[in-house]
Amino acid sequence: MVDIGGSKLSWGLVIDGVLLDHERLHVLPGADAAWIREQLHTVLTNSAHEAEVCGVSFGGAFDFDQQRCRRSFHVEGWEDFPLSEWLADSVGLPVVADNDANVAAIGEFHALEGSSPLSLLYVTISTGVGAGFVLDGRAVRGDHGLAGELGHVDIGHTNECSCGQRGCLERAVSGYWIQKDHHVSAAEFLAEQANFDMWMDGLGKGLWTAVLMLDPALVVLGGGMAGQGSRLQKGLQGYFDRRSAAIGRFPPRVAMGDPSGRSVLLGAALLAEEAFA
Repeated sequence: MVDIGGSKLSWGLVIDGVLLDHERLHVLPGADAAWIREQLHTVLTNSAHEAEVCGVSFGGAFDFDQQRCRRSFHVEGWEDFPLSEWLADSVGLPVVADNDANVAAIGEFHALEGSSPLSLLYVTISTGVGAGFVLDGRAVRGDHGLAGELGHVDIGHTNECSCGQRGCLERAVSGYWIQKDHHVSAAEFLAEQANFDMWMDGLGKGLWTAVLMLDPALVVLGGGMAGQGSRLQKGLQGYFDRRSAAIGRFPPRVAMGDPSGRSVLLGAALLAEEAFA
């Protein structure tokens, strides 16, 4: 199982729902899709003989029906790329791929075991911001596979995003843009309470839009920025509680996802299991 992100690659072997191996490689700054494919070819060719199928999480817009990458806003060279076909030819296995937030949402939903809610919104806050929505155990992808592009919701600022629009949630709260704008790591920037409060306000505005549209029972937070942990969980729960009380709604419960990245790889395994059962 493979997770292709904007700043890392990870892969592992899943047998009977258990992740046996979990390795990670950092993507070099400025590396393009060709470099990533070269690394994938090398590491997976050496380990694919142990697997029967391959599920892939892709960090960008993805056409699930056609199994093609649409675009990555952080790594050049993925535009209209036939990812599953290429990887199947490279490793000699059946391959199915999907957007990373959809895959993680599937993994987190099933990790809840017998306590799964009817609906779950998974939000990844990392190099970018994305979301996946699971209803009755199935990912909701939309007509063109583009449901969940929450990072490009307009929250009202004037800065230009990687996508070319202004006002995007991702442009305000992602780790990539925090470091680029303030020249310190996201962890250093958010250590200041005033900065954290500003960040939480922007994040709350963007995610509240999704809450109003989808009415999820549970919002699960993942990605590198979820390293803020209980501070983030409590802050966002409070935001949802206040906004919900003001208009007579029931707020969703907020939970933190698995910070290790295992849920994404387990979600990729479940995706492959469903596709090739």
